[in-house]
Amino acid sequence: MSEIIILSQQEVRSCLPMSDAIKAVTDAYKAFALGQVEMPQVQHLDVAKYRGEVDIKSGAAENFGLIGTKIASGYYDNPKLGLPPGFAVIILLDLKTSMPLAIMDGSYVTAVRTGAAGAVAASVLARKDAKRVGVIGSGTQGRMQVLALNEIFPLEQVKVFNINKVNSEKYVVEMSERLGIDVQAVDTAQIAVSNVDIVVTAVPSKKPMIMDEWIEDGMHINAFGADGPGKQELDPNIMKRAKKIVVDSLKQCRVIGETQHALAQGLIQESDIHAEIGEILLGKKVGRETEEEVTLFDSTGLAVQDIAAANVVYQLAKQKEMGQRIKLL
Repeated sequence: MSEIIILSQQEVRSCLPMSDAIKAVTDAYKAFALGQVEMPQVQHLDVAKYRGEVDIKSGAAENFGLIGTKIASGYYDNPKLGLPPGFAVIILLDLKTSMPLAIMDGSYVTAVRTGAAGAVAASVLARKDAKRVGVIGSGTQGRMQVLALNEIFPLEQVKVFNINKVNSEKYVVEMSERLGIDVQAVDTAQIAVSNVDIVVTAVPSKKPMIMDEWIEDGMHINAFGADGPGKQELDPNIMKRAKKIVVDSLKQCRVIGETQHALAQGLIQESDIHAEIGEILLGKKVGRETEEEVTLFDSTGLAVQDIAAANVVYQLAKQKEMGQRIKLL
């Protein structure tokens, strides 16, 4: 009989520590680079009437023995209705039989695995002594990116900028308590990225938030907000200047990532992309080589990341006998 486990967000939270997510994402990137993952193109649906968008990401991962599909939304007027500004659901199937295994909250999985992705990239692209972070966006991802980086680097300072100052102040209170370090809300994006080692951009912008002249030698940039057509956070000239542009998937990034803009303007060619992150993790390409070079990671999010992180949740939930079990057959 086919039995499926249904897991709430609270249950998912208890089964996905950031350290485990970082390992899972590392494994996912390596599997992708080794050709062990099949992923169709991301399906993107704009729901302009309700200021929303929906993305569907699917994949089959041989190394995990799983098929996974995530339906994720971003509805930016939802908070006015007392609802979260988006939600996600992940479905896991057995690769060999297609039998459904689990349905779980995907919002928390997405948040943690995306934060973990930033830490994985920074571990090979940022300076080893990185300790200061500038963050654009004080939402969930602005938090998760820093929490993940703190697992890898001895962070001492975080500066955050958000157009909504109230949200920035809430960020300061929460993150200061969680990290026990200096966390500051600043008045401009330029101040946020001044004199830091790692820049994190995590806003659903459609125009540049960070300008090339603000970026200092030796910085690493984790660009996470551009994950759909037209989305943009960075001045495209930053990519022209960067010594190493690294992507999660060139196929995706050239269409929906930050890379789309620099390519469209002819500032870079696809041959200028240094590597996909999995190639560096496998030792096929080098990461940071000098203290002075500017490095950039363009992340659009891969279905295999969701599969890997959801698998961590699924396996632990089975061990703990958590979740609601339903027989479908």
